[in-house]
Amino acid sequence: MILVAVSAWAQDLEESDTQAWFEYEIRNGITDKLRTSWNLGYRELVSAEDLLGEWSRLHLQGDVVYAHSRRVSFEGGIGGYYTFQNKPDDRFELRLWQGAVVRWPQWRLVRRQFDLRHRFRLEQRWIRARGTGQTDFGVRFRYRLATFIPLNRPTIEDEAFYVPLMSEWFSDLGSEVSEFFAARLRLTTGLGYVLSPNWTLELRYTVQRSRDKVSNVFTTTDHIFDFRVRTALRIRELGLFW
Repeated sequence: MILVAVSAWAQDLEESDTQAWFEYEIRNGITDKLRTSWNLGYRELVSAEDLLGEWSRLHLQGDVVYAHSRRVSFEGGIGGYYTFQNKPDDRFELRLWQGAVVRWPQWRLVRRQFDLRHRFRLEQRWIRARGTGQTDFGVRFRYRLATFIPLNRPTIEDEAFYVPLMSEWFSDLGSEVSEFFAARLRLTTGLGYVLSPNWTLELRYTVQRSRDKVSNVFTTTDHIFDFRVRTALRIRELGLFW
């Protein structure tokens, strides 16, 4: 913990935590322009005193993505998130979102192909405290800027190692949600490997800064280690769509 002096008579406490995230995602191609995906994830606060920290979270979320063109796609989704906590009440969150991804610009450098991906997302969030039964509603906007750098191949293809780089901003648009960390900033890097067209492994490291919306200052820094497995399935080839 770091004590930061804000005046001659007061101090502000900043916390630093380490989190471990595990995610499995399956993507289902329906047509050349339309796909769905499901994501199952588990997050754990790693404590210095013991392996398991003060909270953990389990989530299941799904979305539908429509590729309008090579550069623009639109998405919508729904997710359920259950947070287990020692001191405050456990919470369940139902989240809806709508968004768009823009891939621009695209260029080649040192025989490598790159693009910048801008993701805009608007979220509607219902959060229910298990102990009190109170349900709060909030709206949040997210913007993510990302690129993926191939290392041993000109593009991200089979047997390619790559580096994901991204930054993401979260902005609370005004809500009754009784949580203090709706506004956030994330910076991410890592290493990925494409096993085949249907399987990808990725290990990410993220620094997350969270701002207390009451005091409007950054009060926590999280160090997140995120392991992801992705697989893909062509639904058309199973004969479910004609």
